Amino acid sequence: MDHKPRLIVAEDDPLIAWAVRVGLADQGYEVCGWADCAPEAVRLAKLHRPDVAVVDFGLADGSDGMAAAREISSRFGIPVVMCSAHADSGASRESRDELAVVGWVSRPYRINDLNRLIAAAVRH
Repeated sequence: MDHKPRLIVAEDDPLIAWAVRVGLADQGYEVCGWADCAPEAVRLAKLHRPDVAVVDFGLADGSDGMAAAREISSRFGIPVVMCSAHADSGASRESRDELAVVGWVSRPYRINDLNRLIAAAVRH
């Protein structure tokens, strides 16, 4: 890939979102947008057409990260890395089958784990 991989991050906790954005930028990614709710994540995916979307399972105002991931994947063909406190849930297994979810990472997020999954998503 000739360009820095471009990402959007959907995370409702501003401190976690900031840490993820800074950590991924340090890993050489261009973080082109941050959303705290599902509708904004979809809007950013449409606007920026990133290489990968990093989406938290639960977003602000009770919006559903899985619904955002489903729409981002199906409408735009963008692979998704899901983040959750429940990485081993049945939803994670189902999502891998129905979406372009490359993998799940659980809290606390480690940038090395995200980096590994994002690299796989970029190759996807």
